[in-house]
Amino acid sequence: MNKTAIVIDDDYDTVDTFSELLEEQQITVIGKGYNGKEAIDLYSKHSPDIVFVDIMMPDGSGFHAIRNIQKINDKAKIIAVTADLKPSTNEKLMELKVHGLVYKPLDIEKIIYLVNN
Repeated sequence: MNKTAIVIDDDYDTVDTFSELLEEQQITVIGKGYNGKEAIDLYSKHSPDIVFVDIMMPDGSGFHAIRNIQKINDKAKIIAVTADLKPSTNEKLMELKVHGLVYKPLDIEKIIYLVNN
């Protein structure tokens, strides 16, 4: 069975490109959002298998989205996507117990590994 995902990033091109990469890997993108608030709304509406969420976004950061999605489902599979290499960002993500972390530019092989493990 195909896995389902939502893709959240404040950059529209990134969302489109990332969604295409996932679709090529038989992962069905059932929602696209561009800020933390949309991430929470899309998760509530669709309950996808996987959430890919950017960290640095206006109108509700990725951290805000992750915390709220985990309140909805503490077993949600969330993969953070970021260009932010600061150790403090890494520490916050570890505290939130995200399923994985992918740095931009995107490494599709690492993404597929995280999806399948």
